[in-house]
Amino acid sequence: MDFKRVYTTSKAYIILLIVALVLLVATASMAYMQILHMQKSSELVKHTLRVYNNLNILTTHYSKAESEEFRGELLKTGGSGQVFKDYRQEGLDIIDNLKNLTADNAIQVERLQSLSILLDRLYSQLQQLDAVNYKNSQEAISYKQSQKMKINGTLFHIRGLTNQMLSAEQNLIQEREKAYDSEKALAPLTLLMLTFISVLVFVLSFIRIYKNKIRFRESEAFLKNVLSTTDNIVNYYEPIFDKNNNVVDFKIIYANDCNRDYFGLEPIDIVGKQVSHVFPFLLNNGELEKMKKSYNEETKEISDRHIIVQDEKMWFQSLVTPLGNGILETARNTTSEEKAKEIQLTFNKRLEKQNLQLLDSRAFLGNIFKSISHVIMHFKSIRNEKGVITDFEILFVNERINPVTGDIPEDLKNKLVSQVFPNVFENHVFENLVNAIELNKPQEYEAPYERNGITTWFSATAIKLDDGVTVTTRDITEEKLKANELIKLNEQLVIRNSILNDAENIAKIGSFLWYKDSDKFEISENLLHMLEMETSVFEISYETYKSFIHPDDLVLVEEKSNQSNNNAIPTEYTYRVITKKGNVKHFKTNGQLLNKGEEDIMIGVVQDVTKTIEAGVELRKSNLELRRSNAELESFNRVASHDLQEPLRKIQLFISRIEDKESENFSSKGIEYFQKVKNAGIRMQSLIQNLLAYSRIDSSRTDFETIDLNLVQEKVLEDLATNIQVANAIIKLDDLPGIKGVFFQMEQLFANLISNALKYKSTIDTPIIEITSKKIAAIDLPENVIRTNKYYYKITFTDNGIGFDEKYADKIFEVFQRLHQKTEYSGTGIGLAICKKIVENHNGFMYAKGKLGEGAQFIVYLPA
Repeated sequence: MDFKRVYTTSKAYIILLIVALVLLVATASMAYMQILHMQKSSELVKHTLRVYNNLNILTTHYSKAESEEFRGELLKTGGSGQVFKDYRQEGLDIIDNLKNLTADNAIQVERLQSLSILLDRLYSQLQQLDAVNYKNSQEAISYKQSQKMKINGTLFHIRGLTNQMLSAEQNLIQEREKAYDSEKALAPLTLLMLTFISVLVFVLSFIRIYKNKIRFRESEAFLKNVLSTTDNIVNYYEPIFDKNNNVVDFKIIYANDCNRDYFGLEPIDIVGKQVSHVFPFLLNNGELEKMKKSYNEETKEISDRHIIVQDEKMWFQSLVTPLGNGILETARNTTSEEKAKEIQLTFNKRLEKQNLQLLDSRAFLGNIFKSISHVIMHFKSIRNEKGVITDFEILFVNERINPVTGDIPEDLKNKLVSQVFPNVFENHVFENLVNAIELNKPQEYEAPYERNGITTWFSATAIKLDDGVTVTTRDITEEKLKANELIKLNEQLVIRNSILNDAENIAKIGSFLWYKDSDKFEISENLLHMLEMETSVFEISYETYKSFIHPDDLVLVEEKSNQSNNNAIPTEYTYRVITKKGNVKHFKTNGQLLNKGEEDIMIGVVQDVTKTIEAGVELRKSNLELRRSNAELESFNRVASHDLQEPLRKIQLFISRIEDKESENFSSKGIEYFQKVKNAGIRMQSLIQNLLAYSRIDSSRTDFETIDLNLVQEKVLEDLATNIQVANAIIKLDDLPGIKGVFFQMEQLFANLISNALKYKSTIDTPIIEITSKKIAAIDLPENVIRTNKYYYKITFTDNGIGFDEKYADKIFEVFQRLHQKTEYSGTGIGLAICKKIVENHNGFMYAKGKLGEGAQFIVYLPA
């Protein structure tokens, strides 16, 4: 038999070939992609240069408007002349070219839109230069001067936007040139490496195939050796199909030497023949069908068979397993085992007969013990050398022991009493058993037995029998329980009354019973204390209780009492009482009418809610004060958003005009003072905006929505991209969770904290900013934090900047508090105050940790 055909296939080699081809295609594809990347980088550089050149053309275009010569030509030809039309068309063509070239850059598109608006404004202002023609009158001169100032202001803004776009394109050129140089250098190296990898894969594949071939040969030799030495019949069959492709029989492909040993069949003679012809007994017991099922369904089939070989009965256990294109049958000779089973079965039958005879003799006695409800045990005494009884051996226990101890009687036989019942020496049972034997007198006693924490009491009688003792026990647990039940109930009643009195006193609650027909009124002791009365001197009825009710609330109490009587439903209301000492208290009552026999009874509970009502009054006062504070804050917002900013805008406008017109006439000292005025205006505007942002954070917002903090983080980093690049900072990010909150407030929180880290960066080390997130339980929060949720997200902003002294950790979150002079670091001192207010608005908590020269950490806890 060719064993390779049975247990090997060509799949492994096909897979190796496919892998090699895939790697070859992959190497060629990667080389091709590298070339495409180089072409793309080259195109990007050319594209950026075109944008840069068009921006320079635009600069030349709007610079004409500054020329007095060009303005003179406009005045000669007029606002609707050909010079103006050509000039305007030239600008529109440049803008259109730039729009096409910057369509892929959202930031440049936005700047270009603003630039287009400013150019339209410039054309309008140039057109209006000759709108008033009073020859050389003073009014015309004044108008033209005003118009020229507007044109210069517009040109200032156009120049600023154009410079921003030129700077951005210049940065893009540098980045794309670097990318092109990098890809140009990597292309040949990548191709060489991929070629080397392909050759390496082919060599490894050849080595692998060669080693597998050697291993297959070794496996074939090993398998032949195993099959030649085994005691089991091992045959391999392949299916025979009919016209409909159904399996009708099997052909013997391989047969080992055991076929000759057991059946007298030579393996060489039966190979190639049909299974049904060689082993016809397989057709009788359905084993051939099992073989078909094993092949078709790829399942293992086990069969037991017995056959007659040379007038001798033999048993075999057969295992059929799918293998390759056929099935493998392994048959084990179990003849010796089956014969041993037959002999054992004969002995078992003989033993069963003897046991039946013994059971008949014991049946009568067993029935007697089963019918008795008591536990009956017989112990044999064990004596020491001096003849003193030291223990007992259990000789008999009836089945009634099982419900008590859970033991099976047969398991207890021949065991020691001290082993089964270790408490026998402590509860005087052993003493009674010894006395029954030594005194030859029955002993009666009671003993407890504990199991699974439950104690059962028994009454026992011990009677001597030879040198042993027979014990009969009866369960008396119920009798013991009933005897103690009345005592326990009385004790519990006393305890419950004490607990109820203490609970009423702590909760300031009293109770009452009002028998309406007899006007008998019973109230608890604590209700007397609430009325500031002595227990022994007060006999009360409903009428006398009404004397404590505040005169203004008597009508209310009567109405509620009648309502409860008519509807027979619980009624709750609050009223005032005047105590015996003249103090006014607020009582809340809940009463219900019940019918007991022929008499109506009102039962109820009274609670002193004086402090609660007084607290409610204080709360309303606080709410009114809060409304007044909010109104003042809204007034401040209106002033800050308009009245304070309007004069500041005018100041900044005239600063801009002075800088454009008069800056050349300033002395060096004047330039320094003028720059300080300009910086002060910018700082004032930033301060007002930050104050507005701080005051507009509303802690009572209800428009919270689900926010993905990853999106917030991404947008903030995009807005601060220029600052990050200038600082050459490294940003390490973690996967952030989703929370309930306000998107723009979270955006402001992240922006302020990251900007702070960039502002206070180290002057020595490369700035590193790390943002991490972790979900924690509320119990792990700092002790001074008010917990409103079960879980929180801990978001940490870490930097390696200049840090701060830990003693200022609280001060930095206060408005206008700064740890540095404004000449050292810019800012308003409100940024961190805004951060803390945003976090608190989201029911969170925030604090900072730092060390001078080693960086800072800002830890934010937000509800999960």
